[in-house]
Amino acid sequence: MMANSFKQMAKDGVIKRPDGRMLIRLNDIHIIPGFNPRNYDSPECKEADEGLFQHLKEGGTVPALEVKALDSGGVWIVEGHRRYRSYIRCREAGLPVEWISIVQFKGSDLDAQAHVIKSNSQLALTHIEKAVNLKRMAAFNISNAEIAKRAGMAVATVEKLLALTEVDYAVQESVKNNEVSIDVALQRVEQYGSQAADVLEKDKAAAAAAGKKKVTRSVIAPEISVKKARRLVELMALADIDDEGVMKLDGLALAEALSIIDEQKAISANRSKAA
Repeated sequence: MMANSFKQMAKDGVIKRPDGRMLIRLNDIHIIPGFNPRNYDSPECKEADEGLFQHLKEGGTVPALEVKALDSGGVWIVEGHRRYRSYIRCREAGLPVEWISIVQFKGSDLDAQAHVIKSNSQLALTHIEKAVNLKRMAAFNISNAEIAKRAGMAVATVEKLLALTEVDYAVQESVKNNEVSIDVALQRVEQYGSQAADVLEKDKAAAAAAGKKKVTRSVIAPEISVKKARRLVELMALADIDDEGVMKLDGLALAEALSIIDEQKAISANRSKAA
């Protein structure tokens, strides 16, 4: 069987090129299952999809889908999965949706996988969705540095996200639901291994008690504020210093300095208990 190509599809009438554009029927556009790791059932995605559907339904325009030729016929989507889903909804709503604007994605399968991460500017992928995509790229047996270059990320970020794909499901869910930062999740896994999920539940409770919706480093390992640290330096600058280098503060200045110092001692003590 001859490999499919855009040139052959244009020759066969599958693709037409009016006014310099490239169009193909909706039925000839396909999705490769699992290629785009986006969670379409998330509240954020459902809300964004509804807005996109209403935009198209009211006659709005969107960029062309980026596609590659599919050997079995037609094309498959590299970028534009949400637009494709909205086109389907428009057709199901009775709108005359048939010919869709496309552009050819030029690059390898690895380039296409990296493009998924870089191209989701309207609705950013979550950490988990990015992690799944990076894991697929890693399957091409390339270094983290090469993955980072292709995905437009820092190497450290790639390493964190790949590490996230290997932790227990409950820990991943905490990150996915935006209850725990990726840094905290990986730190707790490093500290507590298989017990990390249980520890994170306690962290969530502590964050909630402090009026915070997400467990971050400041929750599990708080630091004294820059403002207070600066204030302590200001107070020390007001102190009298004798010939032996002893600093002396009195009254309210002394009380304020001791309060800041006591706060730092408490933070250090709590950090030692958590370690």
